[in-house]
Amino acid sequence: MGGDRVRLVPIVGSRHQTDPVMTYQPEHLERWTSQDPAFGSTDNYIGADLSDFYLAPVSITRDTSDSVGLSNWQVVTEELEKLARHDETGIARMGHWACGWYEIFLIHATDSEALKAADQWACDLESYPVADESHLSDLESKEEDEAWERYGEGEWRDAIAKQLEQYAPESADQWWASDLADTLTDEQLAASWSDACEVDGWYCEHYSDGPRLNIHDAAETLTADTLSELLGQTILPIDQHWRFEQYPWPGALPAPLLA
Repeated sequence: MGGDRVRLVPIVGSRHQTDPVMTYQPEHLERWTSQDPAFGSTDNYIGADLSDFYLAPVSITRDTSDSVGLSNWQVVTEELEKLARHDETGIARMGHWACGWYEIFLIHATDSEALKAADQWACDLESYPVADESHLSDLESKEEDEAWERYGEGEWRDAIAKQLEQYAPESADQWWASDLADTLTDEQLAASWSDACEVDGWYCEHYSDGPRLNIHDAAETLTADTLSELLGQTILPIDQHWRFEQYPWPGALPAPLLA
């Protein structure tokens, strides 16, 4: 965060206190209200009165999956928790009929250091929406790894098999391409995916519902040469054909080629 402007206003403490207590007055934060964050209504709130609290400029719901929102939430709340001095300053979870629940960070009106930090975050995030580029990059990398494990590896193996189909010899059965793709180890799949992504220029985009691996475009980079190297056997370009029916199955000698 940048900037160090502070606005302090006195508040009266207990009746035994003779000197006023100086507390920070936020310029960019909003006070908590019972207003529904999605629809604006105040009719359905049945919780406690939290009007003594300000809202930090970050929040999440059960359905939050965009990496920027998650990263900002983690970065900002972690700093505010370290600065909090009031017992009730912290994360609050509210039930919601539409999104299940949402979480906000409440800062008591007397918690000056936390208010000051949150106020600056509100200003900073308005001018640039990422709290910490390094944290965001690490989070996106983790999400991409999870996407690869969840569906990417399987889809990439299928994409390799689909690319192989166009190079199948006439004598091959319908399982030829998938059988070859199934011989690839997890390490080979990951390495070939990385190589394809370098050729393609990009391999993943992050959307509001999470990352999407660019399997289709990456598969277009797989040529006969790259497939031959990957599988450890000769894969003929489409403009060539076998003089004989024999195909170089593992252990077989390659037959002569005709252009």
